[in-house]
Amino acid sequence: MSFKDYLESTLTKSDFNRVWDSFFKPKSVGFYLNLLKFNKDEIVFGLNNLDINFVEFLPNFYICEPKFKEALTHSELFANGAIYIQNPSSYLAALALNPDKSDVVLDMCASPGGKSIALANMMGRGADLAVMESDTKRFYTLKSNLNKYGCEWVRTYNKDARSISRNCQGRFDKILLDAPCSSYSHFGDGFVEKSAKEIKSISKLQKQLLNSALSALKPGGCVVYSTCTFFECENEEVVQNALNSKFDITIDKISFGLKTEIISEFGLKILPDCDMDAFFLAKIIKNS
Repeated sequence: MSFKDYLESTLTKSDFNRVWDSFFKPKSVGFYLNLLKFNKDEIVFGLNNLDINFVEFLPNFYICEPKFKEALTHSELFANGAIYIQNPSSYLAALALNPDKSDVVLDMCASPGGKSIALANMMGRGADLAVMESDTKRFYTLKSNLNKYGCEWVRTYNKDARSISRNCQGRFDKILLDAPCSSYSHFGDGFVEKSAKEIKSISKLQKQLLNSALSALKPGGCVVYSTCTFFECENEEVVQNALNSKFDITIDKISFGLKTEIISEFGLKILPDCDMDAFFLAKIIKNS
């Protein structure tokens, strides 16, 4: 079954038409303010000097029209690490985890670092935040971005995140698992589709990673599992697999009041539109 056929079979006609059209139109540009290195007033002053029309879309997160993307990416604000450009859907994962400075937090599959830097901003300088990335090239990209954005204190590990089930049992209060996925939120011209075999392999890895996250979580802690794809085998079925496992867990329902949200017993699905990429989130509480 092609991806288009899959979408038509799982969405209403109106949702399908809106989603399909979104793949071939430019999206708003999203960014959050890096308050670890700069204060809000000086960043906003710099943005106003660029003559960019921007609005607050989420807490500490802003969007502007696609025509302003080049001005942002070529600005001193971006070069100096005052803003991090990111789609708002990705920022939702950090918002859902909602860590504070007293938490012990892990970002399991962290490169290029956008969610890690957002978590660091929420927690504050010097907080107990660790990040992991298994791919060596991507790990050094992560390290570079953390340093650029003033997160040099964050502990970094170039390791397969599945290892935490052995080495870090019951260690963390909160874990972000933005899992490797088939990335169909980026579908459009030039996108290379995955085979059914590839997607099955990705789903297997996702289940292993979530199992490891739950092993490393303290009782009463939470893990936010997220992907930027549509397939149930990478989203709802991964959560269902965890519910059927040895862990005593509960799915905590979350909502951001967005017009493209679909809430289910397994998590929150974001359908793409002119602002948002497709995204799936589940906030999982470990009861004991």
